[in-house]
Amino acid sequence: MKLPSPLACAIAFVSVAAAVQLVHPGAAPEPPAGAIPDDRIDDRVVGVVTGPVIRAAHGFGAELDNRVWVWSPVAIESGDAIAATGRLRTPRGMLDPGAQPRPDRGDWELSANRVEQLGDGGSRGAIWRWANRTQARWAAQIDDAVGDRTDPGGAALRGIVTGDRGDVPPTLDARWRATGIFHALSVSGLHLAVVAGLAFALLRRIAAASPWGGRIRPARWAAPPALVLAIAYTLITGAQVATVRALVVVAVALVAQMLDRPVRLVDAIGVAAIGLVAVHPSDVLDPSFQLSFTAALALALRPRIAPASTRGRRALQWLVRGSTTSAWVAIATAPITAYHFHQVAAGGVIGNLVLTPILELVALPAGLVGIAIGGKLGAAILVGAAWCVGRVDALAGVLGHAMPLGHIAVASPIAMAVLAAIGLWLASRTTRGRLDVIGWLALCVVWGIARQPPALGALRVTFLDVGQGDAAMIELPDGNAWLVDAGGLPSRGDLATAAAPGVAVTRALEATGHGAVELAIVSHPHPDHYLGFAALGVPIGELWTADESALDPEIKAARPSALPSFAAIASATGAVVAHPLLGPVKAEAGAELIVWAPRYRERDGGLEREAADPVRSVNDNSLVVELRYAGRRILFTGDIEAEGEAALVAAGLGHVDVVKVAHHGSPTSSSPSFTAATRPALAVISCGVANSFGFPSPAVVQRWQAVGADVRRTDRDGAVAITIAPTGEMSIATYAP
Repeated sequence: MKLPSPLACAIAFVSVAAAVQLVHPGAAPEPPAGAIPDDRIDDRVVGVVTGPVIRAAHGFGAELDNRVWVWSPVAIESGDAIAATGRLRTPRGMLDPGAQPRPDRGDWELSANRVEQLGDGGSRGAIWRWANRTQARWAAQIDDAVGDRTDPGGAALRGIVTGDRGDVPPTLDARWRATGIFHALSVSGLHLAVVAGLAFALLRRIAAASPWGGRIRPARWAAPPALVLAIAYTLITGAQVATVRALVVVAVALVAQMLDRPVRLVDAIGVAAIGLVAVHPSDVLDPSFQLSFTAALALALRPRIAPASTRGRRALQWLVRGSTTSAWVAIATAPITAYHFHQVAAGGVIGNLVLTPILELVALPAGLVGIAIGGKLGAAILVGAAWCVGRVDALAGVLGHAMPLGHIAVASPIAMAVLAAIGLWLASRTTRGRLDVIGWLALCVVWGIARQPPALGALRVTFLDVGQGDAAMIELPDGNAWLVDAGGLPSRGDLATAAAPGVAVTRALEATGHGAVELAIVSHPHPDHYLGFAALGVPIGELWTADESALDPEIKAARPSALPSFAAIASATGAVVAHPLLGPVKAEAGAELIVWAPRYRERDGGLEREAADPVRSVNDNSLVVELRYAGRRILFTGDIEAEGEAALVAAGLGHVDVVKVAHHGSPTSSSPSFTAATRPALAVISCGVANSFGFPSPAVVQRWQAVGADVRRTDRDGAVAITIAPTGEMSIATYAP
């Protein structure tokens, strides 16, 4: 009986692990003693840093021995015993269509506002402390040699050689992503394979040239020290998933050399997959794991060809095979990048063929040699390596303009897996025939249905999970998309972080097949509703806001201005800004928009118009709209409070099917008269997990439930999607696991 290969076992094992992780991620772990996660009170968590420490723009990150991932504002080291004070949270990310997976960093996450050093944690973390200090020393050598820490070539060289990407400029990051060589910025599996391969080759030559070379097998004696060097390099560079995968493959190959046993690359990859997933099952959902194994399999499964007879033909053969192999790697990994990052780097075919070898076979070895030699000669070699990286960056800029990054989304993990499997199968084919035609057709069909649009003829409204803010995506039966607010995190200091909900909105639009927003509505100029527009990655046709012409200019000028104003962000979108009239204002594909508020009458007896009333608050001057389709009514209330709600009831607003609860469930809204007048079947509250305001108020939830509403909350349910069929049938879906 023939036993299945390690590769077949690995595929089955990883598939089962992935299914289990998706369907049943596991029981919720117990938080550290005395800490209460997801509340509004600071927790003090004590632990020992037992793993690698990473440096990022917003601090130092590390995992403690109690599975709490800490972001520290001050430098920490492996082996340190610390007490971190901040709010302990469940690191769930935003639960939306197309949401970017959260990095697997502990069971809990704490952004510390204060860190106390409690001394040495003992032997725990001692190896990682040595590794982190060695990484810091290597990075300092590169900085000293280059002389300018902000030099792009030096910053990228630090990432390539040491794994420290803390100072890599965002512009360089974008260029390398567009050309498919971003993996070279961190210590990837290819890095380790190059380092281990060069070390093994050098040690084997030394052993062969020694006085005992004729009496020993050089490969057997070279393998153990090469393996030790590979393990040390993996630790020094942070033991990323791709590097650990490569280490297992390298270890299998080197052990085979010690035992004089042949080993196939695909079998080594299978052993690595089984080992890593057995130790850490959630790795199967990590994009780095998926990309590294898929790329390695694409390389390993490519059929071998006999070398050509002449040197010229061999060179041409190498070029053709390199190009086709790079293309197959791109085809196999494209669905993974499209699922996790909504990006496909067409330039990666050329980038990996031309630029990656320069980085891996020239810059990386030169950087390591320069560090090992030290002194003036080592510094000169490091300067040369940084110059080489700078030239690669310049070429990446040219290639990126010629073949820009494509924004393509795959919404389903099943579609991603099927596309990657078909790509790998096609790459492994030795002959071409009818089966290949069927495979290519299947590839095209699955790519075509990889997004998640609403059912044919249906209207879908998705109240997105954007933290403590509001954003709702409206998908019309004709394929167009409207947007009501885009969220925002005004408590964050910088615009990039404060506008992060806009990235979540963009991903949701892309995952559902929308490359543009026909109409965007901003309920009112509070940053938790408009800052997300600063990071929205799709064009906007028209932008509606409430008419504020009746307001005193001094009142508008007195609004908080630490972050860009709504007017500045609205102008930056390039959209046509307009103020709608009261009443029915837009009809499309069977859907109708009605504007209910704000209402302003300049003088007694005058006509009401849609405009902000100077005597009302910004919240009560929210632009309130109602969406009607197939006999159903959905109300978007902005942040109106009791006074604004009373005005709506007085204007004749009655029963609706769905209400976006005003002001995130604040007790100043959802008055008894308003809940009684609207009597919705569904009330959706958009609020952040453990938000500092304590929203939603329990009394508010009870008031909506008292009138028969099913209350859904984005902090608990993730995004809430309502689909209305042409017959008027309404269904509800949520995105929490």
